[in-house]
Amino acid sequence: MRTSVMTLPEMARYLGVPPATLARAICNRGTLEKLPLPEAVDEDVPLSRRCWYPHDVSQFRHALQRARHGH
Repeated sequence: MRTSVMTLPEMARYLGVPPATLARAICNRGTLEKLPLPEAVDEDVPLSRRCWYPHDVSQFRHALQRARHGH
């Protein structure tokens, strides 16, 4: 993760989910597998232009992995 922010496709790839699944999760409830997704850097831009901080995405991925493995 060298960039200062991640796009939706980059975030989806990092989390191991299809971009369409992640986009639906963001638009519907803002959760993925019942975990709240990290907030975008700017929530007021269209989804196709939103970005997330890599640190926030990394923390979310760790929480997602713990939830998937029952820890």
